[in-house]
Amino acid sequence: MVRAGGALIRKRFRNFVLGASCVAGLFALSSWGATTAATSPTTTTSVASSTTTVTSTTTSTTSTTTTVPTPVGQDPFTVPSVALYLKNRTNLVTAAVYDVDSGRTYVYKPGVHERTASMVKIDILAALLWEDQEDDRSLTARQLSLAAKMIEQSNNGAADRLWSDIGGRDDLDSFNSLIGFQQTIPSYSWGDIETTPRDQLQLLKAIVLPNRILNAASRKYEMDLMEDVDPGERFGLGWGSPPRVTVGLKDGYYPEATTGWQINTSGFVMYAGRLYLATIMCANNPDETYGIGTVTTLSRLIWENLKP
Repeated sequence: MVRAGGALIRKRFRNFVLGASCVAGLFALSSWGATTAATSPTTTTSVASSTTTVTSTTTSTTSTTTTVPTPVGQDPFTVPSVALYLKNRTNLVTAAVYDVDSGRTYVYKPGVHERTASMVKIDILAALLWEDQEDDRSLTARQLSLAAKMIEQSNNGAADRLWSDIGGRDDLDSFNSLIGFQQTIPSYSWGDIETTPRDQLQLLKAIVLPNRILNAASRKYEMDLMEDVDPGERFGLGWGSPPRVTVGLKDGYYPEATTGWQINTSGFVMYAGRLYLATIMCANNPDETYGIGTVTTLSRLIWENLKP
């Protein structure tokens, strides 16, 4: 079982706490389609009503955070300042962004699998909510308490109990297939599930956008918890977005003995009618600070360069 740590390091990155709100929009799961992985930096693939752009780069050793405004519709990962920042990271970064208004999906290094760590906890909760809907019942007081601890505090013990409640690996895998996962490798240990940012966007769509799987009450409940994540657990999309922005997220982090730290951030960003979903994952980090710095800086660059 993967465990998380490093609260003292995360505090050095803490910038703000964001408020809560609710998303309105139109989306049907029946419109979700398969993504065709591309091998060149500028390939564009039509996915149902969405456009998917994939980007690949190489790695070197120096870094910059200078940004240049992006033309409308341009892949933010190909903006020179963003591409240079990613090129100079020594870790293994993969990411995906879905711009709700335009229907465009942008993917950086498609098909790269990395471990979920605690990021999977929003998946566990979504599966629990769906199972209760199917059985025409509500979460118990015990489950409500565990869910709040699991999402807001990233409590592993709470995750263990709710993982058992949903039926573990097989039942989560069934739910993930229902919402359109195609690249995720199941595991009997929730933190060891291997996934891609593209699949995680499917989960975020099920949580944030109206669909046939999770009803409005279930989605609002989970979004509220994601918006109320403890300050020390809000790196990445939380710390990388401006204070005026509403962010709901779940991060993941753990030290891998042989390859270094795994650091992830996944969630939604909303402000003044602008809404996008994003997942950033990075493996092979020399320490927690380097990985948190990567996902937080890339979150800021996405906000600055993704044009509505």
